[in-house]
Amino acid sequence: MESAGNGGLLVGVIPGKVRQTVHNLAQKYRQTERRKAEKQEFEASCKRLSVNASWDDYLAAREQTLCSVREYFLFSFYEKTPEERDTYLTELRRNRFIHEIGDDESGYGSVPGNKILFNLLFGEFLCREWLNPTACTAQEFAAFVKKHGTVMVKPACDGCGRGIRLYSYAGDEDAFAQHGELAGAAVLVEEMPAQHEQLNRLNPHCLNTVRVTTYTDRDDVHVILSTIRTAKDDSVVDNFHAGGFCMAVNSKTGVIFSDGVDGQERVYVTHPVTGVTLRGFALPNWEKALDVVRRASRIMYELPKCRFLGWDIAFLANGEVAVLECNWRQGVETQIPHGRGMYHELEALKAKR
Repeated sequence: MESAGNGGLLVGVIPGKVRQTVHNLAQKYRQTERRKAEKQEFEASCKRLSVNASWDDYLAAREQTLCSVREYFLFSFYEKTPEERDTYLTELRRNRFIHEIGDDESGYGSVPGNKILFNLLFGEFLCREWLNPTACTAQEFAAFVKKHGTVMVKPACDGCGRGIRLYSYAGDEDAFAQHGELAGAAVLVEEMPAQHEQLNRLNPHCLNTVRVTTYTDRDDVHVILSTIRTAKDDSVVDNFHAGGFCMAVNSKTGVIFSDGVDGQERVYVTHPVTGVTLRGFALPNWEKALDVVRRASRIMYELPKCRFLGWDIAFLANGEVAVLECNWRQGVETQIPHGRGMYHELEALKAKR
């Protein structure tokens, strides 16, 4: 009986050990495959950019900053010192920071991630008309589009410029059909406000928007970085991820102080559409823009888990500054044209609630 009992124990132990061994081998295999793909991406990026960077240097940068291969090249870490690299907020550092300050780590179901909820709560800052196709009739939708001629259709729960398109009025029947497609689809439709003439000088084909990165605590709204985005062609979307490029803006003066750079690390001294020189280009109504962002940030601070945010603003022909949307878990690309990161500034601020 004792022998049978021991045998019974072995029957239970051996499969468990086998499973653990298989699990460990599978993990090791996946890690090897990830490393292989990572190295292939590294070598391809070196070739594409004609950069003579070493794999060991990348591993050192990753150990220090938690950067990905993409971020190593995006932030030009191959030509930066360890001290310069350490200033950057990489995506993994961002995720850790957001967790430590208790900001929202969920999906697009809350403010500010859901654009419909954001518009409902922050209407005073929008400076444009909008509607939710799911919450209106086909007749109301057709009247809205007819009034504005061309409207922007935006996914309510997505980012990086994905899924944004224009829809132009082509008669009520066409609008009714369009409403049928959009109703229930988690989208919103917005008026396209007229842009300030100064921004039309930069690129008249899109709303040239500024991402203002803020961190709010109980006493103050800290403006961390300001970065303007523009399309490089006649696209209506200026987003960096949608093929646009960005420049650094002085947060005190509203003046651009860098060349433009895109996602392929290409540099632009002048705008490829209008030929406007980028360095020294002054944004209009900058003091008003900062006031709008600070007031909106204070209101957002009253909501739970909304402290580290990215505000997308536009400068309108009537002198108003419109908040287009607010972003939590914002991308880290806005640091690129500044030549430095925001990691240490955020680390110094996070202790204060």
